[in-house]
Amino acid sequence: MALAISVLDLALSAGFTLVVAGQYLARRRHHQLLWSVALLVWTLAVAAETAASIRGGWTPATYRVYYACGALMVAAWLGSGSLFLVTSTRLARAFVALVGALSLAGAVAIATFPLDASLLGRTDALGFVELKVFPLLPVRLLVIVANILGTLAFVGSALYSLTRLRDRGFTGARAGGVLLIALGGLVAAGAHSLGALGGPGLFRTSELAAIVLIFSGYVLSSRRLPASTTVQASA
Repeated sequence: MALAISVLDLALSAGFTLVVAGQYLARRRHHQLLWSVALLVWTLAVAAETAASIRGGWTPATYRVYYACGALMVAAWLGSGSLFLVTSTRLARAFVALVGALSLAGAVAIATFPLDASLLGRTDALGFVELKVFPLLPVRLLVIVANILGTLAFVGSALYSLTRLRDRGFTGARAGGVLLIALGGLVAAGAHSLGALGGPGLFRTSELAAIVLIFSGYVLSSRRLPASTTVQASA
């Protein structure tokens, strides 16, 4: 069952990445580019998780990819893209520079830290390798900071957008889509906590639920508004 969920998650993540990347190539919007990056690293993380499930355990390579892409980068780059929709370009670019620095420093630390392969078989209640495989400084601290900043930016931007839509009287599919995106962000942020309560199966289900919610919300929120409301929505 865990493998089936990972494969389905991988298929959805890859499909979502292609959809958003295609929209970026057609429209060249900053948020679409950054979301494409976030979804690509999400897909790589799930691919590493799937490979570990097929093999029956983690290798140093799959664990480094999973930790760098999934634990470190996903939330940070989703949040970066979201800020371009709700704040000034200057502030959004400053956030991207910060996220880029955190991602680079974290990726280098994860890639170069000498892993004890014997620890990779020791998993926690979630079915994943214990966090103490990497030290708090510098690896885990960078992951914590990147996730906090990214989750606040992603979920906060979605809730702010939802409030603005409701103030303008838009309560249909677009508002519902933004709400789903916010819920997906919260589920993604809380996936490990949910897994701790229900075990690896609940973690993987939560991970899958997050991508389904965000993907569904993105599709709904990207629908064209009626001609009479397009000018207001653009404003």
